[in-house]
Amino acid sequence: MGYALDLIKDAFAQRAYLGLLAGYPQNGPNGETAPADALAEMGRDRRVIRGIAETDAAYAARLVTWLTDRRTAGNPYTLMRVLHAYVGTAHGVSFRTVDNRGNWYSRSATGVETSSLNTGNWNWDGDTSKWARFWVIVYPGTLWTAEPGTWGDGTWGAVDDGTIGLSITPDQAATMRALLNDWKPAGTRGQFIIALAGGTFDPTAPEPDGLWGSWHKSTSPAVASRLASARYMDGT
Repeated sequence: MGYALDLIKDAFAQRAYLGLLAGYPQNGPNGETAPADALAEMGRDRRVIRGIAETDAAYAARLVTWLTDRRTAGNPYTLMRVLHAYVGTAHGVSFRTVDNRGNWYSRSATGVETSSLNTGNWNWDGDTSKWARFWVIVYPGTLWTAEPGTWGDGTWGAVDDGTIGLSITPDQAATMRALLNDWKPAGTRGQFIIALAGGTFDPTAPEPDGLWGSWHKSTSPAVASRLASARYMDGT
């Protein structure tokens, strides 16, 4: 009878011990992580969004460094690192950001970061006074691909999920916007450009010609003002 009572005491002690461990993303000597549901709770508390196919171990490692990462929120490289963590490394995705002044920051698929500053060569719509605007250019590799579909033909991508001409899902698009809103510089506004085959947006020869604020150029007949080899997604 005493042994049975002691077993119950041991079970309660073990439960308390495991409950304490669940509060730590990495809690074992061999790289063990907290249970998946505990990681999700910590991620919500620390505002760390889990990647599309991120493993428990990789996610737990990011949950450990959340305060260090927050110290550089608003930095373009930090923003691109967070976006990179979300999309993962398996698909060869790379990023660039550019602002109204022509300050370019790039992050390759392997994590190499470069910059080209104060070039003055980004001309979205001819308005140089809107200093707070910037654009995130995503080179999706094999993660997202172009899909058939034009306005009015009833084929919004391969499936009618509300994302025309791109294989990104509505949930992924919403998450990208949420990350942009959370990590962008204070007081700025950003927009996504998904650069597909042929959409280079190279810092030495950017494509916008001052007429990209509208979807068409005021010509007769009207023609598209932006590259057809890219997709344009509202940001924040």
